[in-house]
Amino acid sequence: MSDVDTVEALAWAELGRHGSIPGRYLRDLKDEVSAELARCLDPKVHEQEIRPYGAIVCRETPHLESLGRIVNTDGLAHKVIRSLADGRHSLVIVEKGRPLRLLLLHEGLDTDQDYASRAVWVDGVIICNDEHGVVRIVTDSSVTIVEGRRWTAKDLVFDAAEDIVQLVPAADGAVVRRLLGLCHHRISAGKMGATLLYLLANEEHAARYRDEGVRVAQLGVSVLNDGDEPLLLHQARYRDGALLIGRDGTLLAVNVILRATRASERAVPPKKGTRHTSAARHTYDCPDVLAFVVSADGPVTVFCDGARIRDLKGSDTRAVPADAGSRVEVTERTCESCGVSLAIRIVSVPGSNVLHTVQCPACHAVAAGDTCWQMHAFVRKTPATVRALTTLRRADDPGATQSDARTETARARVPNAT
Repeated sequence: MSDVDTVEALAWAELGRHGSIPGRYLRDLKDEVSAELARCLDPKVHEQEIRPYGAIVCRETPHLESLGRIVNTDGLAHKVIRSLADGRHSLVIVEKGRPLRLLLLHEGLDTDQDYASRAVWVDGVIICNDEHGVVRIVTDSSVTIVEGRRWTAKDLVFDAAEDIVQLVPAADGAVVRRLLGLCHHRISAGKMGATLLYLLANEEHAARYRDEGVRVAQLGVSVLNDGDEPLLLHQARYRDGALLIGRDGTLLAVNVILRATRASERAVPPKKGTRHTSAARHTYDCPDVLAFVVSADGPVTVFCDGARIRDLKGSDTRAVPADAGSRVEVTERTCESCGVSLAIRIVSVPGSNVLHTVQCPACHAVAAGDTCWQMHAFVRKTPATVRALTTLRRADDPGATQSDARTETARARVPNAT
């Protein structure tokens, strides 16, 4: 086996080991993908500088009208054509069974989102390395980043937003997308650790579970306003507590300290850090809250009811095996025990299906059963479900009733209290 074959085999083995790219993108492209990945993992160096490079690896010609134009490279050697592809403004097209071609893009690629939006038009993957040696493997649904020996897979923000809105209809989709964008592209990229709490209702009912923090609603700062982004980022970086965001995207408070109840401490096990644990438990105590948590080392996690909705970095443990007969179904139903709305995700794989049952995440009664490969149940946060869950949580927390009673008593003693 030659050195090139060995490098390609190692590249393919690493790709398979990390499992961040679903098989449907790699089908029938093993030789082409392994060669391009090996080339990016061991990039060309010119005068001590890494030469950027990029390629589209595909089974058939991509939709060129949406991407750019083919440059005439007749008579040029492969190494010359590759040297013209900088991975940002031009890409080599490595199409199975056809000679190399050079694509000059209509617009340059600057962000992961730019790459992923181009991958929509590709029946395969985009593989590239930048001047720092960072490698990207891009599909229409994810971006895998390789930095040295570290592989990180990121779901696209708009796909993650769709998942969240599907499970949390009470949320404002525009605000969710903006919060994900801020966390993923700005806070995470800036290596900041932060927690953003997003209210699903127009009123706050959580005095027992978090403090007031520093109230800033009068500023009129909104996550939907691009001009307010510097102030939001400044608060995220230099505040220890959480940022509280209203349902309409308004920044209500900063430096908010969270308080977990005994019920949430029992129900929600410790996560990978204090920030994640406190945020997860807070969403259990307060069903009207989503928590967007950014680790100092980059990963973004969204919590709802004490559980992760979707980790925006890292491989999807629910990825479906590449099998022609595999299918994914999401059905909606109401828990017969507690009445909350549920989404049941059923994954079927021929030859691998067995009987599964799932519990309602709210009351833990058996919610569904089927013969399948995997089954997951999620609470769908409709406004009615938020109210039902709030009632359930208060019943589990004896101190809440006492606290509510004290609050009502205090209000009765204050004229015109609201």
